Amino acid sequence: MAVAGAVALTGCASGGAGQAQQRGGISGPVGSQPDAEDIQTGGTLTFGTFNLPAVLDPAKTVPSGSTGGTEMAAVYDLLMRYDDMAGEFVPQLAEALEASEDGKTWTLTLREGARFSNGEPVDAEAVVWSIERYVANRGSDSQLWSSSVESMTANNPRTVVFVLGKPWLTFPNMLATGPGMIVAKQAVDGESFTPIGAGPFTLEAHKPNEEILLERRADYWSGPAHLDAVRIIPAADGRQQLDMFRAGEIQLAFLYDAQIAAEVADAGYPGVLSVMNAGSAILINNAEGRPGSDIDVRRAIDLAVDPVLIDERGQGGMGRPSTALFSSASQWDSGAPQSRYDPEEARMLVAAAKAKGFDGKITFVTRQAPEAQARALAIQSMLNNVGFDLTVDYVTSVTDMVRVMYVERNYDLGQTGLNIRESAPFLKLYSSFHSESNGNVSGYSNPQMDALLDRLQAATDVAAESALIGEIEQLAADTVPTVPVSAQDNLVIWQENVHGVQHTFADIVLLGDAWIA
Repeated sequence: MAVAGAVALTGCASGGAGQAQQRGGISGPVGSQPDAEDIQTGGTLTFGTFNLPAVLDPAKTVPSGSTGGTEMAAVYDLLMRYDDMAGEFVPQLAEALEASEDGKTWTLTLREGARFSNGEPVDAEAVVWSIERYVANRGSDSQLWSSSVESMTANNPRTVVFVLGKPWLTFPNMLATGPGMIVAKQAVDGESFTPIGAGPFTLEAHKPNEEILLERRADYWSGPAHLDAVRIIPAADGRQQLDMFRAGEIQLAFLYDAQIAAEVADAGYPGVLSVMNAGSAILINNAEGRPGSDIDVRRAIDLAVDPVLIDERGQGGMGRPSTALFSSASQWDSGAPQSRYDPEEARMLVAAAKAKGFDGKITFVTRQAPEAQARALAIQSMLNNVGFDLTVDYVTSVTDMVRVMYVERNYDLGQTGLNIRESAPFLKLYSSFHSESNGNVSGYSNPQMDALLDRLQAATDVAAESALIGEIEQLAADTVPTVPVSAQDNLVIWQENVHGVQHTFADIVLLGDAWIA
């Protein structure tokens, strides 16, 4: 990230697990992987995931590992990926990405001979079309793209030039998520959409809430995948998923509970741990007409919440409780208090809000999963203790949560995660708090925060980033756009006989080189 002059990302750097853990601070490889034998071809890998996406269109869903990102990367590939070992973003479908000396012009070179699964070439015009479509459809972080990228030009069949309005030395991470998933123009026919991409697999079947089946394609740019197929199935919760993994029903699993993470660590399964700063949070709807539009209400919620008690109820005391944006173990820790719990002050603020006409009634939306219910009951008890009249609304699935909170925005409070990643903190901070971000579902708007985020985007070294993150953390503590309650352990684990899995940004895993012994 600390780059001066030209930046050239032209290959896959190497490094040991210790290096990855040092750079990530609190993330890195876990368990032990037996030495690989000769690569074997064939077989179906079954992946147990958090939630099946309703559609496999990067522009119509959140492209992360828990919400369809792995499936979509398998179909569309990624221009860039995050290398856990090297601690940097490196080319994937792209061959190289180079920055100008001022950090405002980025030149992307595509791999020669890459084709979509329908045989059409993956050329510069196709990349420009795909990203333009993504932005036009308001895909995740598309507003950030629109406000930052002044032009995108196909200079020749293998070269795309991005011109930015200001230096942005962490720009490559945008191409490791939704905008970097390249959709073929032929995928769109009027209102219908057919998943056609440049990845190592093609879609064979998609049964909503049941399974997604992907099949190997023979003409992938780096050669056919080793696996015949990948089957993705959902699980009711992390406990069920771990039980399925232990029984051998799934070979790859996405897990997100601290108690389960501790069990996995004891068992020594191979995988990757990603600690999401503010991975669990109480999202507050700041919109006019909602209780959270009053800063007294927001501050009262913040002061009424004891993160340690929520952790004890929801995760058996095994989590990383904190109302700070960054946990004390994070490389971006600003020294902010890990708890602001003060019920007496909270009661006075609720009384002040009621004096202005607030009736005390407020709703909290969460899932029906056991750990979510335990967390909700703890929050209900703490808020009611200071004068709120909180009602918990349970929904059956993550899809319903997304619909209520992120699409309809019909909520007062909701269980969510900001999921600020160690490798790229700016992206989620901007998405969550910038007034112009289409990911800012709380409706929080603060010109001072906008200015700090704009400066963070243009930061040229880690020291400048750290200082600005400290200012952002302090402003968030003062204005309470939402209330973090803990960092969250995300785990991707695989069976000992599974090899070649590549973990990348946003807990997406790449399976083009995966194989089963």
